[in-house]
Amino acid sequence: MIALPLFLLAGGATWLFWRADMRAGVLIAALVCGYALATSPLSNAIDGIGTGIGAAVSSANDSAATSK
Repeated sequence: MIALPLFLLAGGATWLFWRADMRAGVLIAALVCGYALATSPLSNAIDGIGTGIGAAVSSANDSAATSK
């Protein structure tokens, strides 16, 4: 469960680096933030959201192609 506090700290660091206009710091903090989310218990829910968005876009493309 260390991933969620790490995500919060990395998210705060990303915001601080962004406000200070430190692009390398933003990159590193955002990568740590993404890693923390990928290893957290929320990863299955995040994956489900991505799958749902992908299915919606695919369905929209299929229905747009058949309506022409």
